[in-house]
Formats: sequence, structure tokens, C-alpha cells
Amino acid sequence: MKLDQDDVTRICKRVVEHDMDTGLVAEQFEISRRRVQQLAKPYRESGEIPQLEIPGRKPYADHPDNLKDRVLDLRQRRGAGAVVIAHVLRVRDGLSLANNRVHEILQEHDHVSENPTKQGRKRPWVRFKREYSGVSVHLDWYHNDRGQQVLAVEDDASRRVFDMIETDTSSASRAVELLDSVGEEFDSPVPILEVITDHGSEFVNPRREDRPDCDHEFEGYLFDNDIEHTLCKVGRPQSNGKIERFFQTYEKHRWRFGTLDEFLTFYNEERPHMSLDWENLETPAEAFERLVPSPAAGGGDLLATEVTVDG
Repeated sequence: MKLDQDDVTRICKRVVEHDMDTGLVAEQFEISRRRVQQLAKPYRESGEIPQLEIPGRKPYADHPDNLKDRVLDLRQRRGAGAVVIAHVLRVRDGLSLANNRVHEILQEHDHVSENPTKQGRKRPWVRFKREYSGVSVHLDWYHNDRGQQVLAVEDDASRRVFDMIETDTSSASRAVELLDSVGEEFDSPVPILEVITDHGSEFVNPRREDRPDCDHEFEGYLFDNDIEHTLCKVGRPQSNGKIERFFQTYEKHRWRFGTLDEFLTFYNEERPHMSLDWENLETPAEAFERLVPSPAAGGGDLLATEVTVDG
């Protein structure tokens, strides 16, 4: 028989106050004698009726009083969504906090934009990344919502964006200038060995199939510097998906900063990246330092690791 709180009260009083036999009380309520004894003992010792525990999760978690302030502060400083904010508060502040609770707070303060067309991933997907930072980079042009052409250079392994420009027009010469300045400035024991681009005319001669076309400014620059040129599959932007994803972040957060350098500092040094060491809130700048190749590691090789991500 399943007991309710009234049954517990009657059992305790019959055994303790009326001195009824525990075996008889057990038969009356169709439970074991041992269970009757367990219920009667605390009542006999303290005079308080034991309370039945309600199964299931507690209706309210024990959150700090300033939880809303913490969530809104992270939203303002990092422009993050519920998943990122909740994870930061769990790791940094040790809170037991569900993503849905953060989502409710953001929704309450009009910081949530629902996407009715968004669908969950149907199956796991696989991505590849270089084992070492600084040896392979993604390069791409992007047309932002302010009518500018944006060019960025992103490290494949660490997701660090070495540099980027906002300009009026895209060109092969600007791509060469940016890549050349990156190769000279960033601190790595090995040079850039591979550049991954699409088939845009800034990167290749579209009228020629044989590679490289040394008369093309960008292709010629890569050839002269012994840099391998990996081209994405035509019509498959996913092949350069890492920098495509970066441009989504750029479009979402760029307006929050007065200069491009301020945005890059935020992206590289302040914002933890979900594809890196997420449990330790690792940023691209931290990942770059962690993945810098040592001479003993053979950092000059284009080694890649396959990573399977569940949907």
C-alpha cells in the first residue's frame, strides 16, 4: 500500500500513543512491520511526525539572490547566449544552473531572438583540425551589413584570428598584404605551411584550371613562399566552415566595439570558444599557446585530428 502523510500520522499515533502492536498496524496498512517501526521511532524520540519525501526534482533550485545580475552582466560584457552564460557560471562560479533558467532570465529582459526555422542536428558530424597552431590558416572575404568587404586570417587549430581588415573593395593584393603581415608578426616556431580558401578570384585565376598560376598575385605569393594552397570544394562553403562561423560571430558582436582591434581582443582573449577546451573556458589565444608546436613534436608537418561532434 502506498502511504500518504495522513497514513503516517495515524501509524505513529497508534503505535506510540495507543501502544498498538506494530505487527497489527502493519496488517491494517498493508505494509511491512519493519516499515511501521521506522515511522514510529522518530515520533517516539522527538514527538514529531516524520515527513514523507516527495519524489522527483525540487521545484526550485538554490540560486544566489544576484543570479539575474550575473546573467545580465555576462550578456552585456560578452554578448553571449544562454548556453554560454550558464556554462561560464557553472565553471567559474560553481553554480548548479540549468541552461533553461538562464534562457528565462534573458527572455524576461528581451535578450532572446527566437529562430522558428532552427532544427536540431539529426546525426553526429565530423570535423578535422590541425594538431598544431600556426601551421594552417583559413582566409576568406566577407561582405558585412555595413557594405564593407572584410578579410580575416584564422588559425585552424586554435581558432585564433591573427588579423583582419575592413575595406571598400576586395582584391588579391590586400589578401597578400594581410597574409604577409601575419606571417611576420605572430609568434610561432614554424611558418605558415597551408592556406585554405575558396575559389574566389582574389585567391585563384578562375580562367585557369592548372595550379598554381604564378601570374596571379595571390597564387604566385603562395608558390614563392612554399605555402600549400588548399581549395574548398565548389559550392561547399562547409569546407571553409571555421571561418564562415567566425564571420557569424563577427556580424553578431562587431557593433559592440569601437575598433576592429577591440573586437579581436574580445574574440581571441575574452570569449571562450565552444570548440576548444570548453570545460575550462579556453579562449583562442590560450589554445594557440597550448598548441604551439615544439621542435620535438615535428611541428612542420600538416598533421590533422578527426573530431566527432554529437548533435
